[in-house]
Amino acid sequence: MPVDRVTVGSVEIVRVTDGSMFGSPAFFFSGIPSDMYGPALGDDLTPNGTVEVEFGSFLVRSSGKTLLIDTGMGNKRGSPGGRLLDSLKQLGVRPGDIDVVMNTHLHIDHVGWNCIEQDGAFVPTFPNAEYWVAEKEWSFWTSDPDLVAEEGQHLVSDVLPLRDCPQLKLVDGEAAITAEVSLLPTPGHTPGHSSLAISSAGESAIILGDIAHHPLHLERLWIASVDELPRTSRRTKRALAQRLIDEHLLVAAGHFSSGAFGRLVMANGRRSWRTL
Repeated sequence: MPVDRVTVGSVEIVRVTDGSMFGSPAFFFSGIPSDMYGPALGDDLTPNGTVEVEFGSFLVRSSGKTLLIDTGMGNKRGSPGGRLLDSLKQLGVRPGDIDVVMNTHLHIDHVGWNCIEQDGAFVPTFPNAEYWVAEKEWSFWTSDPDLVAEEGQHLVSDVLPLRDCPQLKLVDGEAAITAEVSLLPTPGHTPGHSSLAISSAGESAIILGDIAHHPLHLERLWIASVDELPRTSRRTKRALAQRLIDEHLLVAAGHFSSGAFGRLVMANGRRSWRTL
């Protein structure tokens, strides 16, 4: 059974899910022909030719604070997600217990529980939390009305309501959330995409965000059709994959259906993912 909870020094990381979906490998591996991705996926390829992707978030406890990394698809508009609050409840965590919500980026499957509808308006789901977003990411998705209209309703319901909210915290670069947890800029999937770097008591980990939807994105450096900046995405994957190997870092990957935690290693001269 896959591991759903790890510790990194004194930091605890727990996987929480909002659900999952099945999609075409062509969506997740842009430009890769089926005779390449089919054998590479192996048992991850279902009989009907799809691959499962988890809507995974992470609950992080560090320095006396409770952090929620990404908020899933949510329960709006017939979403295939919707389980996050129940997942937190099973851990004894209420929305008011969250001190920080950190959105790695502002795609629909990472902001779905940012807000809930209340008295005809969308308000923060987590009433006591700061909402951390990279300033470059926020600017990209919110400054152009045409892009807002093109991207979809999730920006209107789960992102823009935070604009004038005192809970919103826009940050630049490698900002520290706690003494042990910091934002790590990892652009490419989106312009301001961020991962989380964790360092505590001599141990280290990375929470990926959407650098990788599947281990093959780290092993083969394949890109997804939803990577906004494909060339930058591949460069980021390459650099981070090397760091993961060189520093033997623990990895937390919210979209991996086979298990959220693992390490990238070199085996027989090739990058290889090892689930915990």
